[in-house]
Order: sequence, then C-alpha cells, then structure tokens
Amino acid sequence: MAAELKFCPHCGAAVQATDTVCPQCQTDLRPYRESPKPPAASQKLNLSSLYANPYREGMKRLKAKEGQATTKPKRRWHWPWSKE
Repeated sequence: MAAELKFCPHCGAAVQATDTVCPQCQTDLRPYRESPKPPAASQKLNLSSLYANPYREGMKRLKAKEGQATTKPKRRWHWPWSKE
C-alpha cells in the first residue's frame, strides 16, 4: 500500500492522491509514496566499544568484514633501556 500524502514534502502544497508530481513545484512524489523498506537486522551494540579506541574498533569491524584475522600477536612491553 502506498503512503498517503496530503502535502508535498518539498514545498508543502496540497496534493491529491492521484498526483505523481507536485502541482506547484513539480517534485516527483512517487519516491515518497513507495512503502518504506523493513529495517535490516540490526547488530547488537557492544557497549564496551563506546569507551574504547574508535579507530581500533573500526579497524576490527573492517577486518571482520573482509574476513581477515582481527587480533595481532601480543608483544610484551618492556623498558627501552632493558635488555629483554
């Protein structure tokens, strides 16, 4: 079922149910009358990522999307002057 428009979304002029374009501004009304698409399945929000490094989280998502490994081998931190 097409959405019922009573006014033009561009200029606000009154439109009829059979109009395909606005009588005043000639805006095409067909895209506004098409039924909205159902929302896609949303991903679960990871709340810890809100406090994390946004660059790192974005790179994790990008690598996961590309199918690459998301973790790097962990290096142990040491003092620059130590001989470890």
